[in-house]
Amino acid sequence: MDLNTRVNIKGEPISVDDEMISAKKVAELCGVSRPMVYKLVSDFMFPPKHKLTTTRVGWLKSDVAEWKRLGVDVFYRTYGETLRVRALKGVA
Repeated sequence: MDLNTRVNIKGEPISVDDEMISAKKVAELCGVSRPMVYKLVSDFMFPPKHKLTTTRVGWLKSDVAEWKRLGVDVFYRTYGETLRVRALKGVA
């Protein structure tokens, strides 16, 4: 897969139908603060953000739904190592 292709948490290419949501909306949906969202991302315990413009980021609504479905501990056990490897490679 092209390193520039954006993928969802499961490693599938993002489709045009996938909705991006803001950090504020993510925090509201998950019941955590915005700083906690960023902390969880940095600890590979939450889906990664996607750069939308030079000053804006967003999360895939489907990735956030997967995190809510699994819970933080199962999410980390399921996706944490993959997210860490992607981060080391510089892949979204």
